Amino acid sequence: MDFRVGGSLTQKMQIATARGTCEFSFNATYEEIVVPERIVYRADLGRAITRVIVEFFDQGGQTRLVLTQDGFADLETCKIVSQGTLESLEKLDSILAGQAKVNRL
Repeated sequence: MDFRVGGSLTQKMQIATARGTCEFSFNATYEEIVVPERIVYRADLGRAITRVIVEFFDQGGQTRLVLTQDGFADLETCKIVSQGTLESLEKLDSILAGQAKVNRL
């Protein structure tokens, strides 16, 4: 990960599908980084190139994350990416919850 405008990102993940588990990876380029408000990148998923906007909103000690994507050619690709995104965010939530627990000790 080269976290700067023009920098790149490669992500590899495993996704459970109706046909079993498949490995999926994509490359992306950061287009906009506005700390602490927004990250925008363009991801090449192979089947589609999508623009991803991740926005962060302060909600009194917590952060609300809004993720928007566009550019999907078909519903199947959209479903696969949505599932992978949800699983990634759930794992991130679990990691952050564990860190918060350690920090309270």
